[in-house]
Amino acid sequence: MPKGKWPNRSWILLLAGVVLVRLSILEPQWVEQYYSGGLYPLVSRFMRFLTAWFPFSVGDLLYIAAGLLLIRGFIIGYRAIKNKVVNWEWTRKWISNLVQVFLVIYLVFNLLWGLNYNRTGIAGQVGLRLEDSSSVQLSTLTSILFQKTNQFRPANPAIGFSSSAGLAKKAYKSISLKYPFLESSPFSLKPSIFGALGNYMGYSGYYNPFSGEGQVNTRVPGFLVPFVTCHEMAHQAGYAKENEANFVGFLAARESKDSAMLYSTYLNMFLYANNELRQVDSVAAKQNMKNLDPLVRSDIEEYRKWMRAYDTPMGDLIDVVYNQYLKLNEQPAGRRSYNQVVAWLLAYYRQKGEL
Repeated sequence: MPKGKWPNRSWILLLAGVVLVRLSILEPQWVEQYYSGGLYPLVSRFMRFLTAWFPFSVGDLLYIAAGLLLIRGFIIGYRAIKNKVVNWEWTRKWISNLVQVFLVIYLVFNLLWGLNYNRTGIAGQVGLRLEDSSSVQLSTLTSILFQKTNQFRPANPAIGFSSSAGLAKKAYKSISLKYPFLESSPFSLKPSIFGALGNYMGYSGYYNPFSGEGQVNTRVPGFLVPFVTCHEMAHQAGYAKENEANFVGFLAARESKDSAMLYSTYLNMFLYANNELRQVDSVAAKQNMKNLDPLVRSDIEEYRKWMRAYDTPMGDLIDVVYNQYLKLNEQPAGRRSYNQVVAWLLAYYRQKGEL
């Protein structure tokens, strides 16, 4: 092969791949049928099969390795500047390599998971119609979630990661009998190895598209962990958008017979709904918070204290970056995409008459 030919070919392949990705996202039905319902389940199951054998988070190690490589790149650049070897040819190669790495990551990300942001999603699969709702309907929904939250508050809602993972697996096995497309085995759920650092970074869990693992921050208040686990399993099942992952997590979790799982789920849904109600009726929303069971109010206060304790400039910066990431991936509401699960809950309640 003549010298210099391969870089040209690599550029052609990379750019062709990017064009194919960009064209495919213009056809959500195509993505749903051939990727989310075809290729992705095979890729996801294979990755989960590989990583489930490891007792630690493979994905977190990949992120650490990527961070070390990034630091190495900065060191190389610093030494080049210090030794005065930086010229046009060096700069051109550096930029070319950087862009190629970015394009490779972009393509791998979309192949392994990212195209799921552009699928038609859960609405068509379960036959839901999203409609504009009145303040009365929102108030009714919030009242039901309020009652469920009080009803299921167990004596000890903090059950830990291992128990939460076991309950989430059973819940998804149960929901898959009704909706086979939510079948999620093999299971690959891991506690994040970043520990308390995750609190400062402001996340309760995340899905790692490069390893197929659902990661849970076990340093959050324990009563949050069961639903966080179900949410991350929804991402594993191919629901990339946060509102859909919340809704799919809800569908699975409500199949559970365990009060801790049900409490974690309905508490999360109540908080989302009450926050939306606050936008149209702040008096009613405040009254809901006052009327909660005292034990529920104490849990919410614990959650608020946890958020205040880890409210740092680093967390704020990551929040800004993550907000922009969501907007770039078909979620124009950014962080508020999580709250949009309320629209799904309203549609489900209209269809089923229950929550």
